[in-house]
Amino acid sequence: MEGRDLAVADKEFAIARLRDLNYYRLRGYWLTLERDDSFVEGASFDDVWEIYQLDRELRMWLWRAIVPIEIKLRTQFAYHFAHLCGAGAYLDAENYRSRSRFEKALSNFERERDRSRDQGVPCVVHNMAKYGKLPVWAAVECMSLGTLSMLYGNLDPSTGANEGSKGVIAAVADAFGTKSYYLKSWVHHLTTVRNIAAHHDRFYNRVMAICPSLLKRDERCIRRRDANKQFPSFLVIRRIYEKSWPEEWESLRSELASCIDRHPSVDLSPMGFPKDWRGALGIA
Repeated sequence: MEGRDLAVADKEFAIARLRDLNYYRLRGYWLTLERDDSFVEGASFDDVWEIYQLDRELRMWLWRAIVPIEIKLRTQFAYHFAHLCGAGAYLDAENYRSRSRFEKALSNFERERDRSRDQGVPCVVHNMAKYGKLPVWAAVECMSLGTLSMLYGNLDPSTGANEGSKGVIAAVADAFGTKSYYLKSWVHHLTTVRNIAAHHDRFYNRVMAICPSLLKRDERCIRRRDANKQFPSFLVIRRIYEKSWPEEWESLRSELASCIDRHPSVDLSPMGFPKDWRGALGIA
């Protein structure tokens, strides 16, 4: 690193961090400090470490923020499917738009179900032994968020719809205070974000392969070229919390601001943060 013009003021500190983190993990955090295989003038190991620290704290924040969303989605999916269609209707391919996507989700679910049974999860062991299948309220407890997102996103709008109900997909979206068009996209996107946080992957300055559909007012907050960056994730979380847990969003947004403020030297533009990112997230 020094041979490529990175300033290392404390070699012992740098070596200790590399022993803990692996050179190739840490390397992703200095991509914004490189030009033509050398570091930009003035770049230091301390700069790299600050980027890593911010990213670590953001991933912890994201994990905590997404957990309630995931649990609520499980709850609402099970509740509305059971009431509108029946306890086992989630296993009926006729309730989904694409059979191939349903079969892929079902295959994932069956692996997750069998793993839970092998691990002795009581509700899975009981229902499989007695009925040979799981009612939807037990099934969602062993589904991954990815599987649940695949099932929800593939639901036929007519599933569960009758004279007194809009159907499962709309009922779940109503519980989140939005339309199914947005919720499907948001959940799909947040599944990726959750997995990044869970697997300790780099969140800072990465291209997000799955971009969320944003409300019109949020689209105006970011540049088009930043749609596949990280700031849209925070906008989506804000909109979900404002409808479901507005008082908790006040605390979360303050924690987010404090997290970023602890690392003032880190450039936020590689994550697609606009200049007025505080205003966009409702932070005074």
